Amino acid sequence: MILFVAGTDTGVGKTFITALLAKALVDQGIDVKVQKWVSTGNSDLSEDCVFIYELLENKSQDTTGFGSDVAPYCLPFPASPHLAAEQAGMTIEAEVIREAFTRLESSCEILIVEGVGGVLVPLSRAMLLADLVADLNLPALIVARSGLGTLNHTLLTLEAMRHRNIQIVGVLLNSQGGEDSSIVRDNQRTIADMGQVEVFGVLPKVKSPLDAISLIAPMAGRILNVLKDLEHTTGLP
Repeated sequence: MILFVAGTDTGVGKTFITALLAKALVDQGIDVKVQKWVSTGNSDLSEDCVFIYELLENKSQDTTGFGSDVAPYCLPFPASPHLAAEQAGMTIEAEVIREAFTRLESSCEILIVEGVGGVLVPLSRAMLLADLVADLNLPALIVARSGLGTLNHTLLTLEAMRHRNIQIVGVLLNSQGGEDSSIVRDNQRTIADMGQVEVFGVLPKVKSPLDAISLIAPMAGRILNVLKDLEHTTGLP
């Protein structure tokens, strides 16, 4: 079973949500692994994957090696993947990602793949992130900000992914703190109604990731049920 965690933009909390979902599922006794195809800003390791696996208390998982199945591409320039790769003198290859994905997916019960930036970020001059997600037929959870500005970003993301026939699991809103509560409530309703999608809820800003485990656990359960339904009805992996 696979879940792709997509973002409406960079900095919306994909890594945080991915880590919490993985932790909640591991706490249910499920064998979960996490993968990030491209990490930028560090050439030796994926800091996002390190954060996630440390939360899972998985010390044996190889998260540090550029070229590992967990983090196939780690690039030093903190920019869009296509530009970061060009600065490093390389091109991100879909086949490299596909092979790492296949190996890791076969080694666990659930593989969660964290995206990079928004869904239309270029992995290369010839390939958008969303196109690779569609090619691999991955169901996607969209992580979005909960406050002002999220309607446009979230509805555009839904439209771009549906245009590529990507199955949408739902939307999870992540609070940055300080949002107007009436806007947040209306964002939930508007995204659900106009986006024709399930909104699992709003994760409030917390001091420590572990403070949010009890909050995300019921959302993780609902997301898991949607994945099982999709697996049964559509044959998704």
